[in-house]
Amino acid sequence: MVKRFVCAATAVMMAATLFTGCVKVVKIGEEGALTGEVEFNPGDSVESIWESQVIPECESKAVDIAEVLNAAGGNLTGLGEEFDGLKTASATYYNYSVKTEGATITAVDKDSFYGTVTLSVPGYEGDAVVTLQIGQYKNSSIRDDMSFINFADFTNQTEWNQINTTMLEKVDETVVQPVYDQLVEGATVDLVGCFTADSANEMVITPVVLTVQ
Repeated sequence: MVKRFVCAATAVMMAATLFTGCVKVVKIGEEGALTGEVEFNPGDSVESIWESQVIPECESKAVDIAEVLNAAGGNLTGLGEEFDGLKTASATYYNYSVKTEGATITAVDKDSFYGTVTLSVPGYEGDAVVTLQIGQYKNSSIRDDMSFINFADFTNQTEWNQINTTMLEKVDETVVQPVYDQLVEGATVDLVGCFTADSANEMVITPVVLTVQ
């Protein structure tokens, strides 16, 4: 019975070779070389653009936080395309790149799930609250403010979300953690980052560049 089965399998293989002309053996993990479909790797994707594209775009279009707050007049959600505000096809609110120098940390929260520091920003005397994310990061402002990142370029929603998650991991690893212990009340910071205008009077910034004086 075994011999008969082997013979039958051999005949099938020979027939396949006859009709196709050849048989190509592809190693597992290298199928993309044959099909043209390469497995999506968000880590590699973010690594390839972070220093060369993300940081330069943020820095080039970042507007002083005080200027944005003063222009908003207590209604950040009322801003639109001013200050190079960008809203991708999948975004509900506008996103902006902002910066400040010499902002003073007035409060520190490293105990709650979403760690933040509260900032007093030079040039702004209004009631809006400016916070900087330093713990679990809860928005997609960096991804959604990049002009070269578009939802249509991704295969599905999962990949779109993975890019954002990996960006936030990059922020934590390379931007926040190196200065985390220096983020104390009374310290001053220089920063470049992004925020989503989803609150009228609160600006929650995800940093892209962060230094502590």
